Amino acid sequence: MNSTIREKLKEMQQEEQDLVFQTFDAEMALKLGLHLVNEAKLRSKAVTLDITVKGHRLFLYAMEGTHPDNEDWIRRKNNVVNHFSSSSWHTALRLKSEEQTLEHDFDLPSSDYVLAGGAFPLMVEGKGQVGTITVSGLPDEEDHELVTSGIRSFLLQQG
Repeated sequence: MNSTIREKLKEMQQEEQDLVFQTFDAEMALKLGLHLVNEAKLRSKAVTLDITVKGHRLFLYAMEGTHPDNEDWIRRKNNVVNHFSSSSWHTALRLKSEEQTLEHDFDLPSSDYVLAGGAFPLMVEGKGQVGTITVSGLPDEEDHELVTSGIRSFLLQQG
């Protein structure tokens, strides 16, 4: 594994440790979802956004210019996060660097799992992962960057 990939994986692992909520409920899901919608609008990007907690979808918004397929991408990305307990982009880069595939090495079908960026574990202090926060509609790394920078700025606003 080259040093650039190693550094990127280390950064992503740190993101997953840093982007943790003190508490999380339906009201916070709404505020975070609207914050992420606004972040996408500021970038002039059209995405579908999903926030799911313990299998319960608390927020879903499909911006003008997105496609119904984005919801299937969200479902498959969320499955990766829930299986590996790390962001979908982190998992994609790690498995690629280790020359592993979902189907061959983990027996996870591509119909239900996808190695693509944009899904992030929803972590609550003292509880661990309680759900997922997901963006779909942009290239992998952009989806990941939008969701992580959006979470980071939201957490900073919350104090």
